[in-house]
Amino acid sequence: MKTVPEMLEVYKNNVRLAEVTIQNYIYYINKFIIFLSLEMKAMPHEMYFNKVYLLKDITGRPLRYLPIDSQIIDDYFLSLISNNKSYNVLKDNYKSLMSLFKFLENNFYLDNPLTNINFRLKDYTPQKSTPKSLTRGNIIKLLNSIITHSEDLTTEILLFTILLSTGCRPSEFLKLTCQDFDFENNSFRLIDTKNKHEIIILLRPGMGNEIQKYMKKRNRKDSDYLFLKDDGKKMTTQDVNDLLAKYLQKANLPIITSHGTRHTFANLMADQGTPIDIIRQLLGHESLQATKMYINPHYVRNKHIVMPENQIVINYMKNKL
Repeated sequence: MKTVPEMLEVYKNNVRLAEVTIQNYIYYINKFIIFLSLEMKAMPHEMYFNKVYLLKDITGRPLRYLPIDSQIIDDYFLSLISNNKSYNVLKDNYKSLMSLFKFLENNFYLDNPLTNINFRLKDYTPQKSTPKSLTRGNIIKLLNSIITHSEDLTTEILLFTILLSTGCRPSEFLKLTCQDFDFENNSFRLIDTKNKHEIIILLRPGMGNEIQKYMKKRNRKDSDYLFLKDDGKKMTTQDVNDLLAKYLQKANLPIITSHGTRHTFANLMADQGTPIDIIRQLLGHESLQATKMYINPHYVRNKHIVMPENQIVINYMKNKL
């Protein structure tokens, strides 16, 4: 068998992965090789994956070499944990070593030492905090902030109203062209989705008419994206994040990303007593667990609170859109 550096070169030149992934994996594999070199008290060019341990008899006479095993791998991960490495570093190391040793197993018949390790990546998964979302009151304050400060009011009030009322992933919604809307059925079709499934999204009553008026006013063609920037390019998720942050800041509200509009939608549906499986379907989730992560048990239920901003927004939506 070739030396460790030679085997790494074979892996690098033959593994079927994206170039950026290979570079990332090689970086972490080299970290492991340094660790292995210190453990074996040998230079990398003197090391072989199939000759890590020297087995001796009771007299000290060498019998044979043993290949790398799970104990070395566990020791390596223990060293990373002892140095307070983050979950992402542990994950990247695990994926890199798993890729390398699977390759060696398939091509050089070296048993994969990661198969029997005690280290379990899932034991170090960070606890996910409940995603941020807007309460009903804060939605009204956000819309009022847009009405007060926007330089393109029709576009921005329509954009955020659709996101908040449909729960679409902003990245998917921004890919919509005008021909993706079905105004007869007051809906639109998402084709390029995260889960690779086509989804039909129903609009709120009357929203289709407002979108049609917007298209006509902006001279949109069927092949045009619904929301374009001033330079004629498609609006991006970052553009929406920037707009949202601006208006939340002006309203003295906590900053959330545009994806937070999706979490907000889920909480609004839960607040109305919608069954969680229906919310799952509306969000396009494949599992209920993913949907549960969206619903904040501490969401402020304030649907009966009367706010002056509420009437301002309602009046605008009636008279201007």
